[in-house]
Amino acid sequence: MNMDMFWSATASLFVRAIPAHLMAYYPFRGHLRFPLWKVLLPVVLIQSVNSLLYGYAVAQTGVGRTVEYGFALVYMAIYFFSVRDDRTKVLFLYLFVTDYVLILRGVSTFIEARFFYHPGMSLDSWTSVLFNLAVLAVSAPFALRFFANARDKVLNTDAPVFWRTIWMIPAFTTAIVMSFTSDFQAETVRSFRFLFARVLLLLCVFVVYSILLDALDGIRRQAVLAEQAGVQEQLLKLQRTQHEHLLQYNEEVKAARHDLRQHLNVIWAYLDKHNIDGLKDYLTVYEKSLPPDVRQTFTKNFALNVVCTHYAEEARKYEIDYDVELDMPERLSMNESEVCALLGNLLENAVEACRKVRRSAPFIRVRCAWEDGHIVFAVDNSCEQEPAWKDGRLLSSKRAGSFGTGTWTIQRTAERSGGMAKFTYQNNVFYASVFLYE
Repeated sequence: MNMDMFWSATASLFVRAIPAHLMAYYPFRGHLRFPLWKVLLPVVLIQSVNSLLYGYAVAQTGVGRTVEYGFALVYMAIYFFSVRDDRTKVLFLYLFVTDYVLILRGVSTFIEARFFYHPGMSLDSWTSVLFNLAVLAVSAPFALRFFANARDKVLNTDAPVFWRTIWMIPAFTTAIVMSFTSDFQAETVRSFRFLFARVLLLLCVFVVYSILLDALDGIRRQAVLAEQAGVQEQLLKLQRTQHEHLLQYNEEVKAARHDLRQHLNVIWAYLDKHNIDGLKDYLTVYEKSLPPDVRQTFTKNFALNVVCTHYAEEARKYEIDYDVELDMPERLSMNESEVCALLGNLLENAVEACRKVRRSAPFIRVRCAWEDGHIVFAVDNSCEQEPAWKDGRLLSSKRAGSFGTGTWTIQRTAERSGGMAKFTYQNNVFYASVFLYE
């Protein structure tokens, strides 16, 4: 075995691959299941084994592509396990990095073969490695910005049907690169045809991804508009419900006022007979027959008060202890419909959880404060069934295996304002905290 070729091929693959792994994981540093170093350490160790086997294959047969392809599946599996998000989205982004790295490697190898190659020279030489690193250094800042932008748009677009198929586009691009430009023989690599193929594929990758990202922007804008329309419809529904409750309340008040004279006659009769105990019993029964006070004001903000009043009626209907304190101004500088939708989702989830409580008296506690351009919501409620999580998202309690729409909408609303949403569960109580910037 040619030991010089073995060590040259081993070292060159290792030095080429490590920056590629860093580029793949760095944009996801906030979306990993483990600290970044705990992810990269096993990757580096596996890459060391990969490089040694690659060097052996090159020294023995002159070709090590089969070893690279086999380990590529291992790296993909680690990537899927480490990144905390939808698998199809992760695959979409992983293939983009793969295409980028494959194309850069082809360009650097062309430069070496075209201008520095001599018979008997290995294309896995240190010269090739240096060219690869130079090309990577020049293009990496642009690629990382593009990739970070792609990550944000991809992860914030919740379109399961779209993601189930769209990953095929970068997959086909990867297949083209590997099928038609995988021959790294010197005469093939040094031709301008090889260079044009790789450069055109690189342009194709970025153009296709740019178009897809623009499409994602359109999908997200449509989702936001649909969400806002849904919010407006929900607010109108709540207002109609409140109007119906007020009409019903007015009718009950009219009836109570009409009967008041009769009740007063009975009260005077008890007083004339000095029957205080009988009067107390009568007043207790009479008090229970009075209509509930549905005109409670929870906050100065009209829209938020409508939401709180609606769920107050829901809580009364299911005998839920409902305690709300909202320190909010009459007008908000941020989108009121989004804040109303967020609070409505929090209260709807709380009422739904309380309805299932059997072992204790259910309760909902809501606290909200507005100060210095930010809003903080804290909603605590009884919850006997511990919620399930998957990929950092809550699963729906209504649809088995599906993500919870309400909590996901709350998180997206918070993130759009530059804030955050946190959900925890402890001792049969579900805690929701939301921070919004105006």
